[in-house]
Amino acid sequence: MPAFASLLRALASGVLAWLIIQSLLFALVQSAPGGPAAALAGDFATLETQAAVSRSFALDRPVVQQYAAFIARMGQGDWGLSYHFRRPVAELVVERLPPTLLLMLGALLISGVAGTALGLWAAALGRGGTLVALAAAAAYALPVFWVGQLLMLGLGYELRWFPLSGLTDARQSAEGWKALLDVAWHAALPVLTLALQQTAFFVTVAFAKAKLELPQGYVRAARARGIPDRAILWAHVARNVAPQLAVAAFNRVGMLFTGAVLVETLYAWPGLGRLLSSAILNRDHPVLLGAFGLITAAVIVSSTLADTVQAWLD
Repeated sequence: MPAFASLLRALASGVLAWLIIQSLLFALVQSAPGGPAAALAGDFATLETQAAVSRSFALDRPVVQQYAAFIARMGQGDWGLSYHFRRPVAELVVERLPPTLLLMLGALLISGVAGTALGLWAAALGRGGTLVALAAAAAYALPVFWVGQLLMLGLGYELRWFPLSGLTDARQSAEGWKALLDVAWHAALPVLTLALQQTAFFVTVAFAKAKLELPQGYVRAARARGIPDRAILWAHVARNVAPQLAVAAFNRVGMLFTGAVLVETLYAWPGLGRLLSSAILNRDHPVLLGAFGLITAAVIVSSTLADTVQAWLD
């Protein structure tokens, strides 16, 4: 019963947080210069044309009425109609979400495994491991967009190991395993770009947590029993570091979405991030609010699950 009550409180807090964030986003979108009517009507449209466009999309109503209609639609699962694409926002978001999840999950898997292993290894090195941790902290500060351009020039343009853009090869119509391999080949550079910064983050976290665990009594007791240092590190220290790393992984959801916007724009990846950048340029408010609403919900749910996973792994 206490666990159920705690879950209800978490759900209520999450819904309240989502409503507050969506309300703030609505206010920010409404206060941004250059409304949707100007973007839809064109740069050389007359004021009468812009007014007609505003009326056709109910943009001439008071802001309070627009906000009430927005909240009512979202509560019913209706995310509105895209001004630019003339399609339901829910269809656009669902259509663009799988490529983004492919990037995020691939980057999270690679960075979690590689970063944890490298961080634990660095913690066991002593002073040499401190240099590894410092290098990881420096790598974490590198902009994703800049790292992506370097990878494009080196691995894509010069060596021609990977394609530079797109989800699949438009010149071929592969099926089955060939189609999956084609998607994986195109996803290699975007996933690597997104994973490098996250790997540096996991190295830093794993190194810091392992350094706290190595002086503990259970490590000294294991060494006294003759257990090799490698077995102590991976069988004992890693298990005690795992809950904190799991929480860190769940809390990276927001950063992964942010990085995905930049990476998808750079590699012309047809995902949610590129849809967001297009909506910003076209002032497509329903798409902005719908996509950000989904991202906000994902961040809130992942943060709530982090506590549950930490308790299960502890």
